[in-house]
Amino acid sequence: MELRLPSYVNQVLDILLAAGYEAHVVGGAVRDLLLGRVPDDYDVVTNARPDEIRQVAEQAGLPVISELGQNFGVVILRVEKHGVEVAAYRNEAYGVEDAHRPAAVWYCRTLEEDLARRDFTINALALGQDGEIIDCFHGLEDLHGRVLRTVGDANQRFQEDALRMFRACRFIGQLGFAPDPSILPAIRKNLERVRGLSLERVRTELNKLLMGTWAGEGMDLMVRSGLAAESCRIKKQGKYEAVPILPELEHLVDLPQNPCFHRFDAWKHTAVALDKGDRSLEVGWALLLHDVAKGLEGVRGVNKEGMPSDHGHEAVGTAMARQILNRLRLPWETVERVAWLVKNHMHFGFISAQEDDKTWRWLRKEARSGHFRVNKEMAEAFKQLTAVCIADVAATNADKNDVIHVQMYGKRLVKMAYLMPVHTSDLDFSGRDALALGARPAQLKELMPVLLRRVQDGTLKNAPAELGEAVKRWLKRQEQAE
Repeated sequence: MELRLPSYVNQVLDILLAAGYEAHVVGGAVRDLLLGRVPDDYDVVTNARPDEIRQVAEQAGLPVISELGQNFGVVILRVEKHGVEVAAYRNEAYGVEDAHRPAAVWYCRTLEEDLARRDFTINALALGQDGEIIDCFHGLEDLHGRVLRTVGDANQRFQEDALRMFRACRFIGQLGFAPDPSILPAIRKNLERVRGLSLERVRTELNKLLMGTWAGEGMDLMVRSGLAAESCRIKKQGKYEAVPILPELEHLVDLPQNPCFHRFDAWKHTAVALDKGDRSLEVGWALLLHDVAKGLEGVRGVNKEGMPSDHGHEAVGTAMARQILNRLRLPWETVERVAWLVKNHMHFGFISAQEDDKTWRWLRKEARSGHFRVNKEMAEAFKQLTAVCIADVAATNADKNDVIHVQMYGKRLVKMAYLMPVHTSDLDFSGRDALALGARPAQLKELMPVLLRRVQDGTLKNAPAELGEAVKRWLKRQEQAE
């Protein structure tokens, strides 16, 4: 298999090799190239020291845009509008308080020493410009076997850098690899180290995981290992404050559901649904939290057949979703969209079997709710809700025809949503058009909302000619009233 590097990466390798230094592409880029994926970025390692890297770059006319040489041995070069990290071979030691950042970094002499400090074997591969793969830790074997294994002892790797435990879950979610049997017990042994991780780092890993193709598998490891129930930290006014990660998920494990509708317990259902999502961040979070309130006191009940029931779990789950995502400090827009998706994931199923007039009433209600600024935003929300509901139904006892029915209704719903204006700017008629028909500027504040409401009610078409005639009639009535 021929691995092609971009020209800007080859240019960095060229100048280092020409100057007599070693140079290789390492890490995730090599892994992704071997998997047929497009790397997000490329990292280069070399036996040159930071001052030597800078000197070689300056001689080649490549600007240095960042330098972390004293602390991390990294120089970032600007090549063909791309940033390329070039790092000196190095090793590191970790302290007790900070569970991620090295307490000490020092240079080493060989590529193998540099690769030995890395987290997983599939990330400890190096690629030379000649196409040769340097594999000191059987990473190729694990890549072909689709196994995630640490470089060396898993307990030591996680003890050094606690973020690696979250990265393990994330790589499983992104790649679908099976964790080596040593990973789960090593995570459980090092859970206390999580408390020294920053919220920002943990949140980044969570977001990446939830957008992975196998997100359910990655989250399953996070929950069953105890990682989700741990706390990370954030610094406030010079003091660290503990931030619970996702302890609300623990009670879902082995929580029974009505077997008439569900083939899995509440957590397994959630994990399976995650695997069937659309890979967007909002849908990922919504699927993770859509049943988070099931089984809780005040929600869990028993129906007349004696089966578990969780009536109203979507309402309680909406409040919990907001609380969780605000605690994790996700952007306000993301929090509100996820909460809306959780709130409506059951409504979708109830209304999909009804006539279009009930769907129009639902759309009209949402258009006037103040939740959306414009029509496109609302339609996108319904597109995401469709993805949530398809994944939710596919993770139940439903057969293929049920899933197809939800898919078909979702497509129709989104098309209808695009026809429901939310703001006066969604009308096919502007204030300028109204002025051209004789409206006064002071009248627009009253006139345009009238047009919007009539279009939402379905008593007026959202078309220039019909809207123009309605404006003429409105102006005539105003004139008569005066």
